Formats: sequence, structure tokens, C-alpha cells
Amino acid sequence: MKEVKDWHDISAEEMLEHAQQQKATRRITRPGDLGVRIGLLLLLPYLVWLSRYNEKYISKIHGNVVHFDFDGVMLSLHKVLNSANMIVHEAGHGVCHLLPCSQFLSALNGTLFQLLLPMIFSYYYFKRKNSILGTLGFTWLGQNLVYVSWYMSTSHMPKKYPSFIPGADIHDFWYMFSQMGVLEYDWLFSGVVRTVAIVILWGSYAYLLYISFIKHETRRAKRFRKEDK
Repeated sequence: MKEVKDWHDISAEEMLEHAQQQKATRRITRPGDLGVRIGLLLLLPYLVWLSRYNEKYISKIHGNVVHFDFDGVMLSLHKVLNSANMIVHEAGHGVCHLLPCSQFLSALNGTLFQLLLPMIFSYYYFKRKNSILGTLGFTWLGQNLVYVSWYMSTSHMPKKYPSFIPGADIHDFWYMFSQMGVLEYDWLFSGVVRTVAIVILWGSYAYLLYISFIKHETRRAKRFRKEDK
């Protein structure tokens, strides 16, 4: 059929021919057709293979890969969250690079910023009577403290970390603990912080469950009883 740009100019015969062609096209791709079903089944082995394709290839180049097991998925999520937290951490160092801070405060300010942000987040939403987001801020704080605990545990190694901020490439807690003369107790500080982190994590999560299920249902039941009266 010739190509017609204006549908007002085509004849009834041409419209019928066009409709028949569209019908024939739809007949080929109906979901219930045997050919479509066979094609979908033949596609399955390829999709299974494709889902695993990147593992050996990426791990060969980069040395690691995202796995679809529980530990792999959770570790990948943890890395994403920590990457976001590190932006705030480095911003704390950056502030002290712009302002006249001592070296000790410069080392401390990254962790301070990292912990203050979720606390400000919680305060903001609790002031506005949003207990869900306010409590989630404490969960975020606990997640940050888990990282801080790990960071403290590595302070006995004077390892330097590359950074785009001059003077921020020294291990924060190695410097601070060394200055305070408590470097040999880094394991103790790390353990205490991790204990606090776990308490905050599970405490905030338990409170979230209470708000969402128990408290909400209790209020709902009270409201229904009032309406019945």
C-alpha cells in the first residue's frame, strides 16, 4: 500500500487493507500462540546465563563483583550507604580546610559531620511530629556508628587514605588516638562504639515496628470503639 500522510485522503479500500495488515501483525505476536510460548522458553536459558555473565568478567578486572546471595546484596547496599556517608564525612574535613581549625579538630570533624547529620535529621522530623522519619534518623545514626567502629578498629595501622582535600589523607583515629596516647586501646573504643551502634539500630527498629503495627492498630481500635458508641 502506498504511503499516505493525510488519513483524510485515503479510500475505504486502502483503510481496509491497512486494517488487515495490522490484524495479521497482531496475530503473529499473540501471547497465547504456541510459537510465542516456545520462544519464551528458549529465551530462559539465555536469561539465566546472562544473569551470571558479569560475575567472572567483572571480578577478573576489578577483583570484586556484586553477587545475588544475601551477603553480597547486603554488602553492596552497605557500600552504597557508606559512599553517601563519606560525602558528608569529607565535607566535615573540607570545612576545617577552609576555616582555621587545629589538626586535631580537622581529624575529628569528619566523624562529627557524619554523626551530626542524622541527628539533625531526627530532630527536624520529631519537631514536626513525624515519628517514622525521626526514628529512621536514629537508624541512620546507628548505621554510621557501625562504620565509625570499624574505622576505629583500623587505627593501629598508620595507613594513609587518598583524598582530594590536602592534609586529609591521614587516618583520622590513628592521629587522634596517638595524640591522646590511647592508640593501644583502639579495640576498646571500637567495641564500645559498636555496642552503642547495635543498641541504637535495634532500639530504633523495634520502635519503628511499635509505631507501625502496635501503636497504629491500637489507635485504630480506639477510634472504632468511639464510633460504635
